[in-house]
Amino acid sequence: MAGKNQITGKAKIKVNGKRLISESGATLNPGGFNRPPKTGGGEVHGYSEEDVAPSLECVVFHKKGMSITDLSDITDATVTFDTDTGVQFILRDAWTTEPAVLDAGNGTVALKMSAISCDEV
Repeated sequence: MAGKNQITGKAKIKVNGKRLISESGATLNPGGFNRPPKTGGGEVHGYSEEDVAPSLECVVFHKKGMSITDLSDITDATVTFDTDTGVQFILRDAWTTEPAVLDAGNGTVALKMSAISCDEV
């Protein structure tokens, strides 16, 4: 269990219950809104809201039997992002946003995903 002063440093990521063995440094944007200011006549009048979809980026280690094509073809997935501080996020109806990229020199695959929603549980 995380102590009250622990800061998130790691995350475990699963796609449809199958763990991805990832490098440290995965990023999660739970989505929400961008709020650009609205100005005119030398004054700030407020802001508007633009939807931002949830997104996840990570780098996974490439192992024997891992299909780059399967990673690229992920759709309608449930993705969990479990932090080492005990906070969990669930991305629902997730998909890869672009083809997975294999870096043979490092033995890694870059993976970018988005989702319909992201819930903090």
